[in-house]
Amino acid sequence: MLEATIRDLQIQPIKGGSPIKLDQALMTKAGLETIDGFIKDHSLLVVTEELGKEGFHNFLTQRTQINPSRNLYVPGTPKLSLIRPEIRNSHLLFTFSGLDEIEDLGDENDSPEDVIPVQVWEYRGNAIEVPILSEWVSDHLNRRLKVARTSGPWNRMARQNFKINDNPLRAQDGYPVHPVSFEDAQEAFKAIGADTDPNRFRYQVLLEGLPIRSIHDYSDAEVNGVTVYQAKPCDRCEVTGNDQEKGEISKYKPLAGLAKSGAPRWIRPDNNMKKAIMGENWLPGGETIIHKGDVVLFKHKRDVPLTFADVQRSA
Repeated sequence: MLEATIRDLQIQPIKGGSPIKLDQALMTKAGLETIDGFIKDHSLLVVTEELGKEGFHNFLTQRTQINPSRNLYVPGTPKLSLIRPEIRNSHLLFTFSGLDEIEDLGDENDSPEDVIPVQVWEYRGNAIEVPILSEWVSDHLNRRLKVARTSGPWNRMARQNFKINDNPLRAQDGYPVHPVSFEDAQEAFKAIGADTDPNRFRYQVLLEGLPIRSIHDYSDAEVNGVTVYQAKPCDRCEVTGNDQEKGEISKYKPLAGLAKSGAPRWIRPDNNMKKAIMGENWLPGGETIIHKGDVVLFKHKRDVPLTFADVQRSA
């Protein structure tokens, strides 16, 4: 068994946007949220105003998505990170780079007449547009967009290809919770001579106290009596190279740091692709409140250890 401590907690209310730091969070099978349940991780997403060829508004992230097999033709933008949330008097507010404040009034003020068809990765279904946020985001990103809420008719589940589960999902990429080891992030940034910035990996739970890359040895962990299943390592992409404070591409590339430090690339068993990884994907088995400082106990090693490509340190 192996112990880690929760160093930091955060949620991103809008997909691709900046996070809100929390001292404690309610962990549900669908992800993290504030204790009162009013603000949920990845509960909002930005989509194109125009419809794709198959009649859905495609989602935006901080990177461009071009994948004909998934009907994705979406020019992303790192400027999404300039959408900054804040909790004030139990209300969720957004600013754009600290300016032009707007309040999200919550799903109780949504209208069933604003249901729109959206696509997030493999999910094609309905969400509720929030028109006031659509106009606000469109103005700041200088293109016509919509903001949709993952409630009401939303009916998406976490991915099933690595572990069968019954976890609902909002607008996260594929799994409810992304934990990252601080020591792993620290090693990657040290290799490129940069200050450690774990937020480049856009975690919800930041752990500390783990030996380098040991998080990947385990199939599950326990926190406050609830088991979280580690479905798979988290593949990392070029979004890690975006400066989350400036909303632009940075000269520091954490993926280069992973390679330079000698971190091996995971060979995915489903497609044999070699992937840089950072952190894991958690499927919570129940509901509990977690806090900064809580202990996470890694109990069982994977029945089949991960397979990695031969390490080739970059210069």
